[in-house]
Amino acid sequence: MKLKKYNEKRDFEKTSEPIGKVKNEKQNRFVVQYHEARAKHYDFRLEHNGVLLSWAVPKGFSYDKKVKRLAVKVEDHPLDYINFEGIIPKGNYGAGTVQIFDKGNYKPVWDMEYGLKKGHLKFVLFGEKLKGEWSLLKTQNENWLLIKSDDEYSGREEQKLTKHKNPFSNCEVQLATLSEKIPKGKDWIFEIKYDGYRMLAFCEYGKVKLFSRNKIDYTNKFPQLLKELKTLCEKHSFVLDGEVVAFDENGRSDFALLKEKMGEDEGNLYYVVFDVLAFQGEDLRNRSLGERKEFLKKLALNEHLIESAFVAGKGKECFALAKKMDLEGIVAKKISSTYNGTRDETWLKIKCRHRQEFVIAGLVTTDKNPVLSALILGYYEGDKLIYVGKVGTGFNAKNRLEIAKKLKKIAKKPAFFENFPKFNNENVIWVEPKEIAEIEFAELTKDKILRQPSFIALRFDKDAKSVFLEEKHEG
Repeated sequence: MKLKKYNEKRDFEKTSEPIGKVKNEKQNRFVVQYHEARAKHYDFRLEHNGVLLSWAVPKGFSYDKKVKRLAVKVEDHPLDYINFEGIIPKGNYGAGTVQIFDKGNYKPVWDMEYGLKKGHLKFVLFGEKLKGEWSLLKTQNENWLLIKSDDEYSGREEQKLTKHKNPFSNCEVQLATLSEKIPKGKDWIFEIKYDGYRMLAFCEYGKVKLFSRNKIDYTNKFPQLLKELKTLCEKHSFVLDGEVVAFDENGRSDFALLKEKMGEDEGNLYYVVFDVLAFQGEDLRNRSLGERKEFLKKLALNEHLIESAFVAGKGKECFALAKKMDLEGIVAKKISSTYNGTRDETWLKIKCRHRQEFVIAGLVTTDKNPVLSALILGYYEGDKLIYVGKVGTGFNAKNRLEIAKKLKKIAKKPAFFENFPKFNNENVIWVEPKEIAEIEFAELTKDKILRQPSFIALRFDKDAKSVFLEEKHEG
């Protein structure tokens, strides 16, 4: 088997390199990949008889016809390797960063089988960087010499590795629609719904920017994650979409715990990545989710950067497990969906319990709780502020003080609710409706008032005007 040696050297559960399969294709393609492994080198590969003939070239290509570069013949690679870029994880064969230096087509000057038998290949390369005629001349064992022929391209300066900048520096995040039903079929994948800060990571050759869904800069809020992202993108550029979370002792994401860890133990935060929007200068947003998931595998996430697990076509089982584990819910995503930066029905969220954000319009104090007894909540319908009820549970002594202090700084005249309620025998401090609270609740009454609400935490990653009452999609 032509690719037996290739497959034996690799554990495909740990590396995103393609599994070795011989393909009956005859396109005469070539690729040169810069491989920053234990020893930096270039990998030169020529398509022939359904595989890629491969050589490791330590010093790369020279346009000087007098310079002979060592090229060591290695195992044949599968044709799918012609597009491979990414990070081979530590502990695996060839561990390190792989980046495409150049690719294109080639034309043999004489028959390839004859050249392999004689130990002398001659060919013309038609790449973006590498052009003209070259020779590979076998010396002994698996050692060959790579030599530039005397033609119109000889004597050119050696081409450098291209750095691929991200194609965009900001974008709208894809949002999920609340759904009552779980979609069926293999066209859907299902992920855990994480409870944290939604975050886009713009990563480019050691430089990183983190932005919330509302485009708030969070770059310096997570030093540990920032350090790991910088290391991950040292030789690459990409844009990630995910959630910054903290896990409790049962492995569940906990937003209140996240707020604590941000100030006290940032090292226990994780960036759960579920999408990649750009890779090596290519905008992936118009590609299918399935294709984007394949690109995500190239990044070899580890430590505090982890890939969101998913299952295909088993929505009911996934939801049952989420309920059993007391999770917030699951997210269903259509595998063929593109990333259009809107809220549509290709991404659906199915919640195990009712939970969402509401705008704080005031706080209530009483003789029993003179600091903070309850928060007055609402949501927006266009520019109209709609009253949804009060929340008086879920607080502790510490956050009562912190929340009251924060809200009193933005005290103002009464908020003008569209359905303005009456408050009898209560001391109400009205505030500018711009702070947001995440609330868990049993249900909404027929009048759309919260039943049994409980305060979870304040949120700072969203704009108050974007807070609306989530209506369930029945499809």
